[in-house]
Amino acid sequence: MSRATLPAWWPRPGVEVRLTLGLVAIFLAVIFLLDVLFGLIPDRARTELVARQTTSTALALLVTQGIEQGGRLPQAAIRQLAEQDREVLSVALQQQGRPRTTLIGNHAAHWTLPPGERSTLTQVRVAIRDAQSQPWGTLEIAFRPIYPTSLAEVLAAPVVRALLGIVVLSSVAIWLYLRRVLQHLDPGQVIPERVRDAFDVLDEGIVILDPQARVMMANEAFRRLAPLQQPRRAVTIGQPVTQLDWLCRALDGEEPEPAEAPWTSAVRTAAPSEEREVRIGPADDPAQVREVLVKCTPVLDPGGQVRGSMLRLRDVSALHQLNRALQTSQQALRERNEELGRLATRDPMTGCLNRRAFFEQASRLFELADQRGEGLVCVMADIDHFKQFNDRHGHATGDQVIKAVAAILAGGVRGTDLVCRYGGEEFCLLLPQREAADVLMLAERLRREIEDTAGSQVTSVAGLRVTSSFGMALFEPGLAGLAALVDRADQALYDAKRTGRNRVSRWPVSEPETA
Repeated sequence: MSRATLPAWWPRPGVEVRLTLGLVAIFLAVIFLLDVLFGLIPDRARTELVARQTTSTALALLVTQGIEQGGRLPQAAIRQLAEQDREVLSVALQQQGRPRTTLIGNHAAHWTLPPGERSTLTQVRVAIRDAQSQPWGTLEIAFRPIYPTSLAEVLAAPVVRALLGIVVLSSVAIWLYLRRVLQHLDPGQVIPERVRDAFDVLDEGIVILDPQARVMMANEAFRRLAPLQQPRRAVTIGQPVTQLDWLCRALDGEEPEPAEAPWTSAVRTAAPSEEREVRIGPADDPAQVREVLVKCTPVLDPGGQVRGSMLRLRDVSALHQLNRALQTSQQALRERNEELGRLATRDPMTGCLNRRAFFEQASRLFELADQRGEGLVCVMADIDHFKQFNDRHGHATGDQVIKAVAAILAGGVRGTDLVCRYGGEEFCLLLPQREAADVLMLAERLRREIEDTAGSQVTSVAGLRVTSSFGMALFEPGLAGLAALVDRADQALYDAKRTGRNRVSRWPVSEPETA
């Protein structure tokens, strides 16, 4: 929203001061207009011209009398006459054929009129004649400049002092008068006191604006929203709402092109503005920032004409804080539920599925394979000679062996495959949508990885050799159930252990030869 913004240091005079300055300016303009039309202020140049002509004539008469009386000039009379006229700076007598004679003052410093030039208001020549009316010489008189040449002379001028006196006295008188009158013309009196008290009870900030967006009333909730130390002084009745910089900055937000002000929209369309959420408060102090919903509604008269608007600000900071706290609690609850679910479905040592969770998920995969005719392979794996690890190196070492093998198995399959700790050192893998050849290669790769790397992951015993045996069975249509598939994989595992361990065996297995 476009508005003229003054710097923070710029003084903001009150209504009385602004009206006083305006009225005094109008009064001075009227005085100058009257002077132009009717000559209200005396013309100083004309007055001084008459006075200087009189002084020059008197001085010339004194000099002429002295010449007629034998050439003796009345120095005392000339000095007395010059002192009576304070505008005289110097006087000199220029007799023909003789040097200039200075009678009063420093004539050489004040006389600047070139020979032959006509007299001016400050440089006056008067021709002197003798008793026979013959040219005798010239009387030169230097006067002060008519118009001031410095600030002190300007302020000392009677007209200026009169105008300054008029400005000061009229300003005081008008200001006192306006203070009295504005008490009866207070725009806040448009709204009855009981209505203002009713608005002050509300928790929402309410501002009543006239059509020019000037504040007619603001309740206490609105004043408290202002980020100032003295909230009661944050809003002045009659001031434009655009002068509330904290509100305008919040409405502008960080948008590159500020949107139309809600009060402007409400008055222009005669309809409520859209409700907007803004943030009020210092950006450098998030704890003081308030989240506020702003909406402006037009105030209409019985004829439907817009007579103003009502700006409503609803502080929803507490609600947002509760929502954020609730979201945090819900997130913590979800994480806790996920942890409980993991504990309920996973083996705590290896992180693999436990048997109950495995059979729940594996049963669904088995049904899908049976319905769609897709490939499904079950693999049983067992750590070879596991009891020896516990007997020779202790159960802690045995646990490390189980963890190392479980990590290799879980890291070697897809995310859709199931890995279950089926027994103490026995694992079961169910791989949907896989062909037997692919699973056979996978099992062989896992077997080699366990043989090559599992022992090195056991830190308690150096050089430990760990191997595993694998048995796999492929789903076939008409199979009795998941348990039958797992049993076939288990028989294949038994065959792998029977025929030398550290190998992969596939169901159906060959019958052992009898002696």
